[in-house]
Amino acid sequence: MSVSKESLNHRTVFELYSKKLTGVIATPEVIETVNELHHLYSKLTAIEGVLAPSDTDEVFEELSENGTRVNPYMAAYCFLDYLRSYKFTLGIKKLIDDKLNQGNQKPLQILYAGTGPYASLILPLTTVFSAHQIQVTLLDIHQSSLDAVNKLISAFNLEAYFNGYIKADATLFIPDDHINYDIIISETMDKALRKEPQVAIFNHLRQFLKPDGAFIPEEIRVDLYQSKWDEEKNPAFEYFLDAETRKHNAAFREKITNLMAINKHSVTIFKRTNSDHLLFLKKIDPENFKAEYTALLLLTEIQVYKDITLTEDESILTEKDYLSPLNDRILQSGLSFYYKMDNDPRITCG
Repeated sequence: MSVSKESLNHRTVFELYSKKLTGVIATPEVIETVNELHHLYSKLTAIEGVLAPSDTDEVFEELSENGTRVNPYMAAYCFLDYLRSYKFTLGIKKLIDDKLNQGNQKPLQILYAGTGPYASLILPLTTVFSAHQIQVTLLDIHQSSLDAVNKLISAFNLEAYFNGYIKADATLFIPDDHINYDIIISETMDKALRKEPQVAIFNHLRQFLKPDGAFIPEEIRVDLYQSKWDEEKNPAFEYFLDAETRKHNAAFREKITNLMAINKHSVTIFKRTNSDHLLFLKKIDPENFKAEYTALLLLTEIQVYKDITLTEDESILTEKDYLSPLNDRILQSGLSFYYKMDNDPRITCG
């Protein structure tokens, strides 16, 4: 079968920038590399990463039983969250390397739940690993996303790496033949684990992970802080927090406790247990709160894998999240925290 010059050019560009994204590069080069790949992906799929599509037939967000599903355009836009895309790619690469170094003879079985239209966290790794080393099952709720990914896989001649395209809700999906996976990848979250169904997806998919299998991300932590909110600064450029702003804000806040740490062990407790779908997290006694502070905020840290992490404002996913004012009632009585597991998941307090 003949291959057109244009197809060869697409594959060459893909391989060039994918190999960059899997290596050690500085932030400016990360931005350039992700932009180049986004341009290529959007050209081949006709799905460009935008905050809201111009096509009125496309729904920007859709509520499901377990949280918000973003449409393919928004999912594509998430690829432009530069450090997130880069660090997730590095983390998955490091995990696969570790698994292969353990002497696995068969290809690693990988489930990618919530691929979006680009499957952007796994496609670049096909330039590093062979199809004899990794086999990937792609799962997404939107058929248009799976169709778009299929176009990219065909354009780059990557069919050998992929053993299935499954349209399904990841919180209900049951694999055929009772297969268990070495790695399950799902990045279906927002800051402070609100709105999107990350917790519900991991809770359900945990049963299909091998005993020595791994989640990506490896752990998601949400910490509670008290803050002099009006004294804090915001990053100068969207969510890239500079060192000076970070140092300034640290002087006006104090960590109280960790509220959630989601990993393959802890996620099993996050099930709907009562009619109001509230899972108790912690009770914080009043002596832990200080009158000099004015607000409670949540900070998210994502351990993609081992030492590869996303910290405050390195990503949209780790932006600080204002929770509530710190008022006299809290100072006198303390506060209980819950995780709400319904179509609008989030940490709540009362």
